Amino acid sequence: MKDPIAQTQNGKSTWSRMMLLTLLLAYLFTISACRKSGEPSDKQIERAKKTVSEIRVSLYTPDDAELLAEKLYHGSNPELYPGCASGHIYLAYHSPKPFDEILDKYRTGLPKEGWEPRLGYPHDDQNFDYFQIGTQTILLIDSYPIREDLLVVPTPIDPNEQQDTIYYIQLLYYEPSIRECSEM
Repeated sequence: MKDPIAQTQNGKSTWSRMMLLTLLLAYLFTISACRKSGEPSDKQIERAKKTVSEIRVSLYTPDDAELLAEKLYHGSNPELYPGCASGHIYLAYHSPKPFDEILDKYRTGLPKEGWEPRLGYPHDDQNFDYFQIGTQTILLIDSYPIREDLLVVPTPIDPNEQQDTIYYIQLLYYEPSIRECSEM
């Protein structure tokens, strides 16, 4: 006959091993399913890039503006904004008009599409302006290159075009909203 105390200890030992194995498997599954702490998922990044591209297609542009260069990027900052992703489009345009006239056209054209001046920024500067639509999308229009390291603009060959204006736009889309990213 088997010792009842030995059977109880053996049963507890088996149960403890199974619990330990279950905890270990759960931990490994969690680790393999997660990214580094705070990094957005690939799905979030792709959604941010897709959405900013869709917004770009419908973005107001003055009739006399000619697109010179365009680049799509994505970004994240897991330390400052854990779990957030952003889609960025950098644009450079050429226009025969002076920048202050171009900016005035944006200031009248964008509100018709639902854009609002971004709070906390001056909106009387003749070199740049910020707009926002909802809590996820920001637009910067600038007379100076925004990110020369990311967007290379071809130099006009025609000497007459060198007198014209080249201006820059940065379109940002945050996934989730800007407010949610800053609160995480």
